[in-house]
Amino acid sequence: MLNTLVSRIWTETLDTLYPLRCLGCRNPGANICDAYSFAMPRLSKPNCDRCTRPEVGRVCGWCRHRQPKFDWILAPSLYVKPNPVHDAIRKRKFNNLRALAPEHAPLLARYLDRRPEKFDVFVPVSSHPRRLRSRGFNQAELLASELSKIIESSMDSRLVIRAVNSPSQLQANSRDECWDNGQGDFKSVVSAKSLRILLVDDLETRDATMSACATALKDSGASSVVGIAVARTP
Repeated sequence: MLNTLVSRIWTETLDTLYPLRCLGCRNPGANICDAYSFAMPRLSKPNCDRCTRPEVGRVCGWCRHRQPKFDWILAPSLYVKPNPVHDAIRKRKFNNLRALAPEHAPLLARYLDRRPEKFDVFVPVSSHPRRLRSRGFNQAELLASELSKIIESSMDSRLVIRAVNSPSQLQANSRDECWDNGQGDFKSVVSAKSLRILLVDDLETRDATMSACATALKDSGASSVVGIAVARTP
């Protein structure tokens, strides 16, 4: 009760001192206003049926060669400049702006509502404890938590954990380098037997992290692993 009251007072104080403004049009009220939300660049066909890489028909050569363990990846938006998705993800990842997760989650919820897939549990891509201590939060877990509340599904962050603190995918020179560096970084410590899993992250870049997570989850018995991100790189 006291913690809730303190949290509400702190939130109201921050809203007064630092009112939210749209990252696109700068109007007050939200980090991404409704007008900019619908103006974001969408990911559309043609794209790879597995990794959603744009401008590639059917299955791309990388997926045929590497055979990633996720069933496929979903992403409603493209991570390109200039647009508020790009700015918002960068601010949340690198400037510790936590307030964006509640605004990105409804975008994903609306996107999932138009699709036929069903899932038993939402699982965020895990952060290594060292990175978590440095940043203070896991942006994928915040996003998965908000999304699970909207869709009224369960979330379990214990199903896959990051065991190796590898460098960010953004620092790698290629998709193949990401793949080689990331395999074996994750493990599952809780049984995922027969679960249909939605693996949640904010940004999908080179697909190695999603595949490494999916490998751990399928080794633990998951029947399917579909990844979803707010946006993916071209």
